[in-house]
Amino acid sequence: MLDIGFPELLLVTLVILLVFGPERLPEVLRTLGGWIGQARRSFTSLKAEIEREIGADEIRRDLHNARILEEAAKVRDEIKHAGADMRASQEEIDTLMRSRMAGLQAQEQAASDALPEVEDSKPDGGPAAGEQKVAPAAGTGKDPQGDSQKSTAEAPDSAVGPEKSQ
Repeated sequence: MLDIGFPELLLVTLVILLVFGPERLPEVLRTLGGWIGQARRSFTSLKAEIEREIGADEIRRDLHNARILEEAAKVRDEIKHAGADMRASQEEIDTLMRSRMAGLQAQEQAASDALPEVEDSKPDGGPAAGEQKVAPAAGTGKDPQGDSQKSTAEAPDSAVGPEKSQ
């Protein structure tokens, strides 16, 4: 700052002594000391106030940051709870879907068990695979299962050959 050495200080004291004189010098020095003391107290007071403001700003900033962190923690907890609720709901939905699918499969199985088995027949009208055709017993007119058979005379028109179609 100011680089004032002993020679410069001695010169300033000599000028003040010459300007004010030896009689008024103690009064001037007291007044000058009072102003310097008041300036120092004002500077110290201003410095302390600035430091308090800075400290208060830091405290406010810290409190604000603490509130933000608390809110972030609350949001994080809410998200965790929402995730847990979603997982529980998903598991519940999965359980319901599995039970519904099992019920539908049971209904399908019961329906398929209730229907008679349909056997595929050969395209030429012969017996189906694994089925044997039983010939009617001789002279009875009935097949071995007890059904009566129609005679060829009682057969429909399509069973008669080309003679009737003319």
